[in-house]
Amino acid sequence: TYATWWIRQAITRAIADQARTIRIPVHMIETMSKLRKVSKQLLQEKGREPTLEETAEVAGISLEETRRVLKISRHPISLDRPVGESEDSYFGDFIEDSDSDSPVNTAS
Repeated sequence: TYATWWIRQAITRAIADQARTIRIPVHMIETMSKLRKVSKQLLQEKGREPTLEETAEVAGISLEETRRVLKISRHPISLDRPVGESEDSYFGDFIEDSDSDSPVNTAS
């Protein structure tokens, strides 16, 4: 029935709205899906990873917009994520606090 389409759309949108830690608007998720689909299609046709320019052209999206969408689509990483083989240093340890004094100035 006609209601099936609306139910499917409501479920798809709910998943899109709640699936990520940082919410991305539904229209951006649709653009990401389109770019992924085009990229897979080009991979099958050409036998290699397509360039951003090729993907943007086939998708009908500007290169600048394609770069922006792909940048947004990256997943965030935790500041508590271990760095390297050892578990004693974390990603957050390497983020500079621009509001605090530098260790060189503090030691002087």
